[in-house]
Amino acid sequence: QINVLQAKKKFEILDAMLSFMHAQYTFFQQGYSLLHELDPYMKKLATELDQLVIDSAVEKREMEHKHALIQQRVISISSCLQDFSYDDSKVEFNVDAPNGVVMEGYLFKRASNAFKTWNRRWFSIQNSQLVYQKKLKDVLTVVVEDLRLCTVKPCEDIERRFCFEVVSPTKSCMLQADSEKLRQAWIQAVQASIASAYRESPDSYYIE
Repeated sequence: QINVLQAKKKFEILDAMLSFMHAQYTFFQQGYSLLHELDPYMKKLATELDQLVIDSAVEKREMEHKHALIQQRVISISSCLQDFSYDDSKVEFNVDAPNGVVMEGYLFKRASNAFKTWNRRWFSIQNSQLVYQKKLKDVLTVVVEDLRLCTVKPCEDIERRFCFEVVSPTKSCMLQADSEKLRQAWIQAVQASIASAYRESPDSYYIE
């Protein structure tokens, strides 16, 4: 009985192995047939892919060319803006001006609200005060009532260029000029106005 069982196991194992090999053959044969049918489609996709690669390279070159042109225009515009200069009458200041206006011109003023917006206003230094108008004929708005109690300093640690700050005991005002030359002129005008106001007033006034 043991010999019969052992002999039977031999051909059962061989039959199972052969069935497995047939199954593998059928599986790969069917896979080959399916992929062979897809061969024309895959060749078509490969051709379209090559064309897409070429189109993408052309588009990239065009975009780089446009970007270079835009950068050149921005640089040229910036150069024009930097080269643009006001005449000396607008840059210089005069503490002894007959009309009492030491200096005037457009400055950007940072708002004191939560949004910290910047607005362009017409500023002037007159009567020891720093004032501005939204328009030339509007009523004057006083920023600093007495420049003798103020200091002025340039500000570099800020997101904008050519900024300076006028600081009084109660508040501060952040301003931006259109150029470094104008910023220095405004700072010097404020300092000169402070010095002139001290010279014109007796010491006893400040003691009181």
